[in-house]
Order: sequence, then structure tokens, then C-alpha cells
Amino acid sequence: MQTYEKSKNTLYGVIGAIALMLVGGIAGYVLNGSDHINRSTMTETQCNELARKILYAAQDNKPDLIAQLNKVYSENCLNREFEEPKPQPKPEVKKLPETTCAAVEELLKQNLSPENSLNDYEHDENARIYEKLAAKGCSENKDKFAKLAMREREIARALNPEYQEKTETKTCAEIEFVLTESLRCAGQYHCGIADDHINDAKIYANLSERGCPENKSKFEQLAKRELEIARAINDDNLEYERESIEIVETYKRLQMQQEAEKMLEKAKKLTNPAIDFIIQLEKIIEE
Repeated sequence: MQTYEKSKNTLYGVIGAIALMLVGGIAGYVLNGSDHINRSTMTETQCNELARKILYAAQDNKPDLIAQLNKVYSENCLNREFEEPKPQPKPEVKKLPETTCAAVEELLKQNLSPENSLNDYEHDENARIYEKLAAKGCSENKDKFAKLAMREREIARALNPEYQEKTETKTCAEIEFVLTESLRCAGQYHCGIADDHINDAKIYANLSERGCPENKSKFEQLAKRELEIARAINDDNLEYERESIEIVETYKRLQMQQEAEKMLEKAKKLTNPAIDFIIQLEKIIEE
């Protein structure tokens, strides 16, 4: 019990000594005036943190550490005037132009690569951006952006003689990717609606025309298959006029004239064929 009281008294004694040292430093500042203001680089926050560390060291009864910390505190924090932090200016928010076309121009220009780039791909992308600017920007700048687009493509060709072939390949691959995203069935056996298969047939026909040349035959075969499935689902019931017209149009697009004509002949043999329907089919085939 006596040992506990002794330790407790020692702790209070250390804390008291620290308090006296801090008070002594403040009194010294008051007596000596501002001629002895400390000009160290420590901030007020750092000094407050140092004072807390001194108190923790006192609570842990570590006199050596207290002495070290107190020395730093005395040299850097006593007799010290702290400057008020200056308010930081708010970053200026740049507003877009009021007109839509000018706003579009400013946004698109942010994606342009440097003119001195040696990368033909970056000049290709610049050409695409300038083409968008010519189409979507302000009308008075249309010719300027169109000329810049041509210039960027010429630079791309100069940097890479194979640029044209690469661009065409890239474009057809992009078309294939975009169009195939719109397929509804894509070879799925559970797709049992004729209209969905007609939709896919039309997409495959489009792909055969606009996709990469090496895939033309494959897309034509896929389009033909989708049309056959659609006809099977409807059991070649030509009373579904809209679907029948779309099938004939797709056959015509695939240059499958014979299949289109077969459907026209079937339509003519209906018990009560609609004259407008027959005329429309004939017009599609003859065009």
C-alpha cells in the first residue's frame, strides 16, 4: 500500500514539474516581451501533439523521454506566435459555353491527342473526333474540322503505310460487334418466335454486306437458316403478311431471287389473296 502511494506521489510530482516548466516558459514570454519570439518551423498542431506526448510520458513515468520531449518543446513551441492559416482559394469551375454546338466542340476537343504524336492510331482517333466535330459542332466551323480530319488521316497514312487496310479491318470488326449485340436468338434453340428469327435474319444479311469480307459467306448462311426457321414456325402461312414481306425482302437482300419468287407464287395461290399484299411482294422482287 505504501509502495502504491509512493508511485502515485511520484507521478503527480512529474506532472506537476512539467506544468511548472510550461508555466515558466509562458511567464518568461510575458516578462521578456515579443523580442524573444521563437521562429522555428513547427506548426501549432505539431506543438499541441508534442505536449500530449509529454503528458503520456509523464503518466508512464518515463523521465528520460520527458526530458527529451520537453527540450524540443521549449526550443520550438515556447514564446511562439502561430500564423493564422490563410484561406485557400476555391478552384475555379470552368463553365461550358452557352450554345450547344460550342459546348460539344469543347468537350470533344478534350479527347484530341497531341499533333506531334508519332502514333498513327492516335491520328486516326483524331480524324474521327474531327469528323464528329464537323457533324455536331458549330456550322461555321464545319469546313475547318473536315479539313483537319483529312489532315489527320494523311498523317496516319504517312506514319503507317498499312493504315488504310488496318482502318477498314477495324471498322468492319466494330460493325460486326455492334450488330451482333442486337441478335435475339443467336442460335438458341429455345427461341420459338418467328419474328425473332426474322429479326436475326435481317441482322445477318446486314452483316454480310457491312461486316468483314472474310465473314460474308458465313453471315449469308446464318441469315438463310434464320429465314428457314421462321418459315417453319409459321408453317409458311402467308396470311402473316408483315412477316412474309420481311422474309421476301431479306431473300432479295441476300440475292436469293428464286426463294423470293417461290413465296410470291405461294401467295398467289391463296384462296383469297389480298391484292395489295401480292402487289407489294411483286414490287420487292422486281426492284
